[in-house]
Amino acid sequence: MRNFLMDALPPEQVALIYSEKERDPWLKPLQHVPQSQRDALRILYGHRLPRNAIEGFHGHPIWEVGLLRDPTSWCVSMYNFLQTAAERHRVKGWSFEKWYGTIKRNRVSRFYLKNYYRLSSTKLRFMSERNRFDFMSEHFEKFWFVGDYRNCDNVVARIAEELGVPFEKLPHIHAAPENSVRVQDLSDALRARIREENALDQALYDAWGKRLWDGKPDLDAGSDLPSRWTWANIAS
Repeated sequence: MRNFLMDALPPEQVALIYSEKERDPWLKPLQHVPQSQRDALRILYGHRLPRNAIEGFHGHPIWEVGLLRDPTSWCVSMYNFLQTAAERHRVKGWSFEKWYGTIKRNRVSRFYLKNYYRLSSTKLRFMSERNRFDFMSEHFEKFWFVGDYRNCDNVVARIAEELGVPFEKLPHIHAAPENSVRVQDLSDALRARIREENALDQALYDAWGKRLWDGKPDLDAGSDLPSRWTWANIAS
């Protein structure tokens, strides 16, 4: 997707925000991003994109896009990706179970809350899982699109149509060409453990994964999440 956007549009119309250096001006865009630059932009994206960036585009239509993934397949995908960069992440030779035991839980929602919404670790520790679910659901209601990541082609096709640029199906490049683990390789017990220990991410996926553009979320998916803060929040 990144290459498509960068190749299809003039460079002044796209802002890639992957590093903290690229992110920092967008925390206060009215002060740190020139008006001429903001006027030219059509697309902002990247791992470090903060929602504060919207402040720089008052009066412009904003299409927020949120992609979700169920926690089991996310964990498998991340594990396989890290095997391709083992010298960097020091996980070469680790089993999936060993690696899974070392990571924080609810990584999908944590990414949104910390990187996009800029909530501090202290703030997160005192939010119950139900609080987090409600917070994200309230914001997802305003998104142009939110749903399963496998709809990425359709999302980009609609964006391309709006921008007036040609679109062809995106190449699907797997993080690990020879995946060492697949979801179906995990035992039923381990898959159940991942769903239980990442209940917030599972609930968000179940609630919003099929919403797409105009669907209705199943907010009952979050009804069993704990509504009280516990010491377990420290680990997540």
